[in-house]
Amino acid sequence: MKFLFITKPFFIEPLGIMYISSAIRKLGHDVDLAITSEDLYKKMELFNPDFVGYSIMTGDQDFYDNLNRDLKSRFKFFSIAGGPHPTFFPEFLENSSFDAICLGEGETAIQQFLNNPYSLQISNFWFKTNNGIIKNPVQPLIDSLDNIPFPDRGIVFKFQQIKEGPIKHFIASRGCPFNCSYCFNESFSKLYNGKGRRTRFRSVDNLLEEIKQVIENSPTRFVYFQDDTFTLDSNWLKEFAEKYPQKIRLPFHCHIRPNTLNEETASLLKNAGCYSAHIAAESGNDHLRNQILNRNMTKEQIISASKLLKKNDIKFMLQNILGIPEGNLESDIETLELNIECQPDYAWVSIFQPYPGTKLGEFCKEKGYYSGDFRDLGNNFFDSSKLNFSEEYKLQLANMQKLFAIFVEYPDLYKVGLLSVLINLPQTESTKKVFQEIYKKFRNLGDRRLYGFDL
Repeated sequence: MKFLFITKPFFIEPLGIMYISSAIRKLGHDVDLAITSEDLYKKMELFNPDFVGYSIMTGDQDFYDNLNRDLKSRFKFFSIAGGPHPTFFPEFLENSSFDAICLGEGETAIQQFLNNPYSLQISNFWFKTNNGIIKNPVQPLIDSLDNIPFPDRGIVFKFQQIKEGPIKHFIASRGCPFNCSYCFNESFSKLYNGKGRRTRFRSVDNLLEEIKQVIENSPTRFVYFQDDTFTLDSNWLKEFAEKYPQKIRLPFHCHIRPNTLNEETASLLKNAGCYSAHIAAESGNDHLRNQILNRNMTKEQIISASKLLKKNDIKFMLQNILGIPEGNLESDIETLELNIECQPDYAWVSIFQPYPGTKLGEFCKEKGYYSGDFRDLGNNFFDSSKLNFSEEYKLQLANMQKLFAIFVEYPDLYKVGLLSVLINLPQTESTKKVFQEIYKKFRNLGDRRLYGFDL
């Protein structure tokens, strides 16, 4: 049988699709990947797939639904939607053009489906039938991640810019033990309640073997770990810090939760070869950070983590959110001031989006902060707020998001009061163009600092 994945163009490897592709290949089926910018009619004619799969983020569901509907009007195939949106909003299957959805971890489920494609009793799958939707429960989480085949690099290395790109992406673990209110982790935990460990790590040897294979088959200058929190398991990190510099010897980037960083873990990261990291402040306001976002960390822990990274010569990006419900311009300025104190190599900032299915998304609807439909939430959280704020504040948010990094880089501009002038400028074509150029310049500067070269 033939299975075709279709996705939007990408600049980093889509690991989710790649893991599912490996699971399918293990059964001996043909797998291919097409991107939406190519001639999909020609691709469908040449490959003639039995199955077409999509990995869908909230914000992209209508795009892929319309695409699938168009392809189904011309070709015969069975369509499956997986990824975050089908997992957390499975009811969207009913009015969509898809034949089935796969919830949660899909490697074992897709194999079971392909081994018996005429069964409607496959864990993790919901099927559309003439008699309604067949809803199957999820099976337990995959306990030993070492049993999962390495992600299928071949499916993406056919794209030269990916194979020849200097950065390759990996994941050492699955799951996050924290319940930030703006994230789907808590909903994911409820979906799998009583069905396995929420957080699981691959063995260090298994991870390093994958990296070794990748760098032997493609030019690689930098390793990027996509894990939510790389420093959760101190014993795992000790073993990694010993073996990684012996077997790989490439600089790497990882994501760190500030309150998991201490003298020991920072030193281990340095010894392992960590070049840069993400840490997230999210808000400089204690009430917003802990009561609204449920981050459960102090401002002092964020400052301490920043100092520890600097002490160990690890460059870092500090992540932030503006326009948080129950916040205002003053609390956003607190966030800016925290960044000025921490002095990250790049101050990254987004504008809050009220994703339904998250605790904070539901809070926004209950409290009247948000009265829209999730269909108005795109996959871009850098341009505007969708909350029911005043137009004045929405303007300030849009402008501040673009200018945030320059005021962190040059705090004297903030001290002389230039921020209040610039964020209140009307968004004319000229101001939007100038602010966007400032944003791009500092984003590019941040990339050079975090990776040591231009992307």
